[in-house]
Amino acid sequence: MIRLLAPAGTLATGAVVELDEDESRHLTVRRAEPGAPVQLLDGSGLRADGRLGRAGKGWNVEISQVSREPAPVAVTLAVGAGDRERFGMLVEQAAQLGATGIIPLQTDRTTGVSTRLRGEHLDRIRRRGREALKQCGGAWAPEVSELRSLPELLAELAPGARWLADPEGGPRPPLNAVVPLTIAVGPEGGFSSEERQLLLGAGFRPVRLGRHLLRFETAALAALTAAWLSREEGLND
Repeated sequence: MIRLLAPAGTLATGAVVELDEDESRHLTVRRAEPGAPVQLLDGSGLRADGRLGRAGKGWNVEISQVSREPAPVAVTLAVGAGDRERFGMLVEQAAQLGATGIIPLQTDRTTGVSTRLRGEHLDRIRRRGREALKQCGGAWAPEVSELRSLPELLAELAPGARWLADPEGGPRPPLNAVVPLTIAVGPEGGFSSEERQLLLGAGFRPVRLGRHLLRFETAALAALTAAWLSREEGLND
């Protein structure tokens, strides 16, 4: 089954959805044929089954059925916005592992990085998160926020469990299956001592994610995996 992306608000039974240039190129690569069954995802919980049709040089999909998946329990990554290409890779992988939100952080150790993530890169980063849905089949794309400072993050934090990725932390704690979780991950070199104290003061629990010091994108993905395992265990309690 070929999966494609559609803009939010366009999926309805009986509708004909015009595909954009990116999705049309994807169909060319897949050697798709008119009439082939496809599935459309809007990244906001809707999935639609339909069949391909030609629209001039482009493509459309006539939708036969739409279903909605419930929103998953929130798992938010707040990550030091280091190298933009590696941050983009992180977003792609995090989408597949079930992250619901990703907050790029401006930290003491990212401000001087020449290849750091900047605001003008975010649209492309968000697209990469949505594109990952075509591979994994998920119905919800992670929301990638604007860049935030650490004080801004702490002022906006939602209630729930809070983990700090820390090589000197303890083992992953139990996690109730329905409790939202925010995970803070530092950039290359980690959070500064002042930033770490701010996070600890805000209730973040240091959690060790591996035997060795991890790069920021690896630490974030390890944290998502650890959270998934803790939630699975919570379901079985």
